[in-house]
Amino acid sequence: MATLKDLSEYTGYSIATISRILNSDPSMSASEETRKKVLEAANTLNYAATKSRKGRNLKTVLSLGIVLSCPHARIEEYYRRLWGSCVGRVCRDMKIEPIDLRFDDNGRLLSGLVGLDGILAIGAFQDAQVEQLFRMSENVVFVDGSPDELHCDAVVSNCNAGIALVMEQFISFGHKRIGYVGPCAMRSRLTRRMLFEILFDLYLDAMRICNMESGKWYLDVAIDAQETETQLLDYVRKGGQLPTALIAATEENAAGIYAAAEALGLSVPEDLSVVAFSSAAQLPRVHPALTAVHVQAEEICRAAVRLICERVPVQTASEVRLTPKKVMIPPALIKRESVSQPKEN
Repeated sequence: MATLKDLSEYTGYSIATISRILNSDPSMSASEETRKKVLEAANTLNYAATKSRKGRNLKTVLSLGIVLSCPHARIEEYYRRLWGSCVGRVCRDMKIEPIDLRFDDNGRLLSGLVGLDGILAIGAFQDAQVEQLFRMSENVVFVDGSPDELHCDAVVSNCNAGIALVMEQFISFGHKRIGYVGPCAMRSRLTRRMLFEILFDLYLDAMRICNMESGKWYLDVAIDAQETETQLLDYVRKGGQLPTALIAATEENAAGIYAAAEALGLSVPEDLSVVAFSSAAQLPRVHPALTAVHVQAEEICRAAVRLICERVPVQTASEVRLTPKKVMIPPALIKRESVSQPKEN
């Protein structure tokens, strides 16, 4: 079994350089060619870290392509930052070498890499893009989306559980008129919808299951605080009546609800209770603090890496899994101060 010294002699690089590459040191500025040479040497010489040689399971360094696609320009930067930070932490913790992959403006994959152990595909992808990913690696796991459950591995947040958490919270406080604010229809041209694009359907189902259809109310707006505020104000000023509680598809929509409530002289939660869906651990600083259904992005990423390991021979002690698998990670309800009993009770 090879040591760092063996790898150094084999590659010609220093022990310090090799160690930092194998441990995915984020401050390491080695070229892609250097990283690839070290990783290939580690596999060729059957290198294992010290802890592994003392009896733990052998874990060679995985080389994973990371590609992200968000069809909604307004939230693309936030989406990349959120998932990028989660992937970075997971890769450092699980000793993974991440390789960034990108599609150009015409939907072509910009990479000539070969030999990847797998690919994490985060977001929503067109059919042609999915085909390109599988041409690069047969081991693709989709994150925050599930394009083909019959043939593809996927890890997603359990949206049904999230809606159930919100309904339980509102009902426990006595709310019967519960509304929804956010996208109510597919806004992208993709056949697969992202989390916030399926919440409306789940909201309608939940209101029916809870026998509260007479109290349903919705506002179809984009993921934009200003648009949410403007349309809510316009609705109320034209004589419309708000429900006592609102589900916001995103924290952006929640911020718009807060702004509209303030402009109307309403208080959250005394006059209007609000719960938002969020992928961010740190929500916008609003007062009172926003209760939210937190999509556990980091746990989703970890589960995706485990699915890849089940398909890589050197990563699993059992037989390599061939059957596609879909994993659903339950969200968590972060209870803060934006929900209370309705005044009408």
